[in-house]
Amino acid sequence: MTVAQKFWVERVLGKGGMGVVVAATHLQLGQRVALKFLHAGATDSGEATERFLREARAAVRLRGEHVGRVLDVGKTDDGAPYIVMEYLDGRDLASLLATGGVLPVATAVDYVLQACLGVGEAHAAGVVHRDLKPSNLFLTRRPEGTPLIKVLDFGIAKARGRMDPRLTESAVMMGSPGYMAPEQLKNARDVDARADVWALGVCLYELITRRRPFDAASHAEMTAKVAIDPPAPLPATLPRGLVAAVMRCLEKAPADRFPDVGALAQAIAPFGSPGAASIAGGVARMVAAGDRRASSTDPVAAVMAATTMSRAAPAPVTAPALRMRRRFWLGVSAGAAMAVVGAAIVIVLLGARGGARPAARAASADAGAAVVVASDAAPAVVASPVDAGVDALADEPAPAVRATRSVGVRSGAGATSAQPAAPKSGGASRGETTTTRPVSDDLDGDGIPDKR
Repeated sequence: MTVAQKFWVERVLGKGGMGVVVAATHLQLGQRVALKFLHAGATDSGEATERFLREARAAVRLRGEHVGRVLDVGKTDDGAPYIVMEYLDGRDLASLLATGGVLPVATAVDYVLQACLGVGEAHAAGVVHRDLKPSNLFLTRRPEGTPLIKVLDFGIAKARGRMDPRLTESAVMMGSPGYMAPEQLKNARDVDARADVWALGVCLYELITRRRPFDAASHAEMTAKVAIDPPAPLPATLPRGLVAAVMRCLEKAPADRFPDVGALAQAIAPFGSPGAASIAGGVARMVAAGDRRASSTDPVAAVMAATTMSRAAPAPVTAPALRMRRRFWLGVSAGAAMAVVGAAIVIVLLGARGGARPAARAASADAGAAVVVASDAAPAVVASPVDAGVDALADEPAPAVRATRSVGVRSGAGATSAQPAAPKSGGASRGETTTTRPVSDDLDGDGIPDKR
């Protein structure tokens, strides 16, 4: 069987509440992939198709190795949507429990820590999974053979602070009741990352006991037990610290649980393998980075919510979002104030520069005059080209000069320059009036003007 003239379907890998997953091979590339389809009856439902595409939009934003990668989406010849995912060799933890029994504590902790990395990446991107359970935690192996846990099935994932208003109440209640937090059973629209902390606690509980903390025969009974009853106690043979961590995940009030998967990872890491502490540190850093990036406008939420079929409701403004907004507007105000001050400084400087232009022109007129510099040892003469107007001064009586400390060129520590006692207007050059001081024609310093 071929799909979209691109994939050859080989066999069924698994079935779930929303659809079926098959193994397939890309006909041109020879690449083995997994294709996920909606059940035949669900393709007529806009809500089911929306949730199906939500999974692809959520997963494609996450690039870590602990999340099942989405490669593409498409439609079959009859218009049914499908998702192209990476093909994984291995099995999920639910089937592992069914065939292998209880896991060693260190192994169970390592698996949950790896799941925390995948879930932490989703939380950092503003996405709450809402359907974490052993069957959605897939055990495969890296190329070098080490175990690798991947988080699958973001079909009912929820972007931070947003929920599609078109989804019905039945769709909102979708999930696995045995792994759902009390607030999620009540109203999934209001859940946050702590609902996933609850589900991870249930998973860890089940991995080390092979049973769930709450057992019921119906959805209504499960809802009542989760809301009212305490979880069944863990065996006394388990480490006390691990028991306390699991029980804190299962607190009824979200505020009493671990605030995020980073804190959960730090609490259970001492009971894992020697590398567990390093994994927990990575989870904590990822969550912290996500908290720094969090803002009132979440691009991931926009991608998750914006489709041709629906648009998400506006997100409620949370306290962190308000703090971010205040910081943003304070930054804008400070930038505007700095711009105004800078503009004022530029205007003042331009005004000062304009007032200095006449003085600059006077100084440039002086540049054509000869400058006489005297030193204690021997007089030194420094002369520049002389204007024709200065030549006319040769026939006039020489003005009295007095030696003053040089302002311009110095030939030594005691250098002096011959300057006129009083400024006198000289001849004009090229029809312009100059403001230069008359220059003495007494070049040898004997008091008698010399002819040039």
